[in-house]
Amino acid sequence: MGSIGKHSSADPSVKRPIFAVVIGINEYSSSSYDNLAGASQDADRFNDYLTQNLGVPSDNIYSLRDENASRDAIVESISWLIRRMEIKQNEAAIIVYFAGHGALRKKDIQMICPSDIGTEILTGNVNGGTKLVEGISGSELAERFMDLSKAKGNNIVRPKS
Repeated sequence: MGSIGKHSSADPSVKRPIFAVVIGINEYSSSSYDNLAGASQDADRFNDYLTQNLGVPSDNIYSLRDENASRDAIVESISWLIRRMEIKQNEAAIIVYFAGHGALRKKDIQMICPSDIGTEILTGNVNGGTKLVEGISGSELAERFMDLSKAKGNNIVRPKS
């Protein structure tokens, strides 16, 4: 298996294209979630590392910060990777970076917290109902990453625990 930025081919001078989703959330809409001081800045620094050190074109990076990092936008960012025709199966490195709150839901279900978690949204119901925006559970993320892996290959960079 090749390292980040390199093909696993015999020619080590050939660089793999890199595509990334970089999410940083300092400000949360719901008062139930404390704002953070450095998550957006960490995401900005990681974005700079990708562009300045690794030479990743900004068009290859889907960046979300604060109020733009809603639940729908985070889910869309993974779909964006799936739709990118330039990402050839098993050829590109795919990075998903998240800096923000994580939480546990009932029964110890881990989740990441989008910026709009805990806010009310309209359900589209004829009666005008609303519901609370939920976090994105680890199992939902795993399902979306599985879809990404099927479409683009098992080349998603994951941090080591």
